Amino acid sequence: MNYIIYKSEERGKADFGWFAARYSFSFGQYHDPNKMGFGKLRVLNDSIIQPGKGFSEHPHDNFEIVTIQFQGDLEHTDISGTRHIRANDVQAISAGTGVTHSDVNISQDEALQFQIWIEPNKLDVKPASNISHFNPNDWEEKWKLLVGPKSNIEAPLQIQQDAFLSRGKFSKGNHTSYRVKKEGNGVFIMLISGSCTINKETINKRDAIGITEAKTIGIQIQQDSDILIIEVPM
Repeated sequence: MNYIIYKSEERGKADFGWFAARYSFSFGQYHDPNKMGFGKLRVLNDSIIQPGKGFSEHPHDNFEIVTIQFQGDLEHTDISGTRHIRANDVQAISAGTGVTHSDVNISQDEALQFQIWIEPNKLDVKPASNISHFNPNDWEEKWKLLVGPKSNIEAPLQIQQDAFLSRGKFSKGNHTSYRVKKEGNGVFIMLISGSCTINKETINKRDAIGITEAKTIGIQIQQDSDILIIEVPM
């Protein structure tokens, strides 16, 4: 097993007043040649959008874009029309040949989300956009698959890449493990909250660890922990 630790305080940052974010990898005006992604995972932005604010219509192409919403109510418009993205929703967009979309936080609370971009395994596909709502019980003391590849019919949301996004919430003192779903994939573990130990390394809220050359990863829960796993080809 090989691994690298990504400390929360070492992430890039942006603050425009109406929007603030911490960047796990180079993005926008933040550039670190040592943080250009993890395998096919190119972007993981930890974002805050103020009430009544948002992004006007803008384009994307040839990326798989996943939004994990923690708080707020986003009015989202794209090729599927206007819909809402609320707490515990996950959206997956295959941008393919090109999509335009807009997002506005129409709630009175800050909109909190992870924005994740993954490089596709096939370019210029027909664009697609879908949203799934999850109950927090779905990931209580277990891993819940949120997003998987097109070939995985069990995945609630599917993208154009052999990638798997799973979420689990575990109680202090528990021990859990994650088994890599496709041989050769790397695993990027982002701690949404809590504290846990992986391979004798302790990570805390918003820290992450990138792991390669592993089949099963053991995780010791030090404090109640909410964990996001992004498994991607390297």
